[in-house]
Amino acid sequence: MSSAPTNPPGSLPPIPPYWTEELDWIVLVTFLPRHRPDALARATEGIGHMLAYSQMTDTRMLAMLGDPHGDAYELLFSFSSPNNKAEFLHLLQSNRKTQFEDEEILVPTRREIEAAQPIALVLPEDVMRQVTNIATLLIAGENDTIH
Repeated sequence: MSSAPTNPPGSLPPIPPYWTEELDWIVLVTFLPRHRPDALARATEGIGHMLAYSQMTDTRMLAMLGDPHGDAYELLFSFSSPNNKAEFLHLLQSNRKTQFEDEEILVPTRREIEAAQPIALVLPEDVMRQVTNIATLLIAGENDTIH
């Protein structure tokens, strides 16, 4: 019998924290208030923009549930270069949907980085679907062949 680990039927394989060696991280806390549809829509749109900006600047975007009772999520970002970090932060600040005050941009702990997962595994499915649609539309708008 093999000693290789197996996953229970129907479960996803564990995702190794291959991003833990990256040195430059920030974390932003966002709220997805399910009981306030207008605020949920605004937050979802902001996350969609952040996903697009992360793709445009070669930035890794991960997430973790911050406070399940408060609908709080921590969005973690790591950067492939200082220039990409500067461009990502510039894009955040250039859009009123994603603007943050300097004191709201935090540095995650090693434990938070290790606990973070791809956003599709953390965000609610309906929110993730909208986030993906928003990011896709924004990125497609950046493409010179699509007008």
